[in-house]
Amino acid sequence: MSVYLFDMGGRPVAFRRTWSDPHVFDLDGHRIACLPWEDNEVVDLDGHYFGTIVDDRLVRRNDWCERPCVALPDDPGPVERTGQPSAPHYFPNRFAYQDVRVHHHA
Repeated sequence: MSVYLFDMGGRPVAFRRTWSDPHVFDLDGHRIACLPWEDNEVVDLDGHYFGTIVDDRLVRRNDWCERPCVALPDDPGPVERTGQPSAPHYFPNRFAYQDVRVHHHA
């Protein structure tokens, strides 16, 4: 089942195929970002900071800094999400983050 990622308001904005998937997809199944390192920092398809996964949230840290990304994982192509989003977890650290801007394909 897909792992849904939520914005700060608890709305689903993206998903991963599994918790260990290095790719982040919009809700239409297009790859929008990836996790090139062994942490929760997410970069866009140009290799620039996109956001951070905090529990089940995809958010931007207020104190982020640019980190060089030399190689992205290979694009798996469009995928389909499975299952429905469950209720988002409680997110108390709102002061340290802001919502990411997920652009959906037409």
